[in-house]
Amino acid sequence: MRIREGRVGDVSAVLALGDEAVVWLNRRGNTEQWGSAPWTGNERRAAMIREHATGSGMRVMEDENGSVVGVLVITEKRQEYVPEVDERELYVNLLLTSRRHRGIGAALMRRAMAEAAERGIDLLRVDCFAGGDGALVKVYESYGFSPVQEITVGTWPGMVLAMRLSEQPR
Repeated sequence: MRIREGRVGDVSAVLALGDEAVVWLNRRGNTEQWGSAPWTGNERRAAMIREHATGSGMRVMEDENGSVVGVLVITEKRQEYVPEVDERELYVNLLLTSRRHRGIGAALMRRAMAEAAERGIDLLRVDCFAGGDGALVKVYESYGFSPVQEITVGTWPGMVLAMRLSEQPR
């Protein structure tokens, strides 16, 4: 597997990953995180992915056949609904992986950590869905993040998590 810069030609593959995630979540009774509608055909989602693809923050993981199996979007700009911090940070705007492979999310997070270190940034933050049984928060904790603040976006329960690279085991 390899990680490369994302490009506009990846939009349909990323939307398909979103479709796969929605089906997987819905089968587990979770319609709150990303709803129940497919990403494909949703112009708002497509525009968001296109915007990420034309910026410099989208990273795509491909399998040995060149199929997109994961996407990471990292920028130095946080989501608007997340409280600001008084230092430079690298923000995980999107992490989306295929359920057909294991370890993709961890590999993409290692990439985010490496890029933060290369830029001289110590703080890496992310927000995620915190509803249900909190399983997604636990996933980010397994990557080395710590919960720092509960947030609510409309009716969507979320959690902001942070990681200091200087505090991570070497």
